[in-house]
Amino acid sequence: MKDTWLLFIMDYRLTASEIFQAHRMALKRELLDQNGNEIECLPMLSTNTTGKILKAYERYKQNDKQLEAGREQLKKILNPEPERSPEEIKAEKKKNWDALVDAVKKGEKCEHAFLFYEFAIKKGGLSSFVSDTNGQKTAIKEKMVQILANEKLKPNSVLFNAFELKQLSEYFEDKKKAMTNDIAFAFDRLHAMAITHVKNDKVYEWVSEQIKIKSHENKS
Repeated sequence: MKDTWLLFIMDYRLTASEIFQAHRMALKRELLDQNGNEIECLPMLSTNTTGKILKAYERYKQNDKQLEAGREQLKKILNPEPERSPEEIKAEKKKNWDALVDAVKKGEKCEHAFLFYEFAIKKGGLSSFVSDTNGQKTAIKEKMVQILANEKLKPNSVLFNAFELKQLSEYFEDKKKAMTNDIAFAFDRLHAMAITHVKNDKVYEWVSEQIKIKSHENKS
């Protein structure tokens, strides 16, 4: 039984001290399951019990990271960076634009392309996408499903806990499943992320088109 238990815990990306801490917290009733209930710790060396404890500890770690991220954001709000001059803002925008163009030319990813979404629209780009409300909704929904699928593949998602991943997946898989309050916040986060990703994709495509047009004009 001991050998089976040792093999079982190897599936978790936790250190020996973390596994010890997880069981210690469970015994002290400091670790809860995804429904907020205390975990029954006996029999202690059963894989079923250990699985519940370690899964709960992984959620605890994730929530702790999210809390720390929240603290960092609060620090930034309470201690904002000095206001930048117009020249500094302009220089940073140019730097980001140059990096975007360079990434497109090299066929590399660029995660900040969305910053130029409004700029692209002002330049007359993305008009068909902007005017197509249904197309926007479809693109955003598809991106939400894609993000969710990618997060489910990760051993420990830092964006969503196990409960949120399960409930969100079921929501998209079952068209009859209603949105519930316990995942509404997670849904809003996923939706906001999807919007940013879609904007990023559209701007990237637009810049790629502009580069091709300019290249063609130079050859003419």
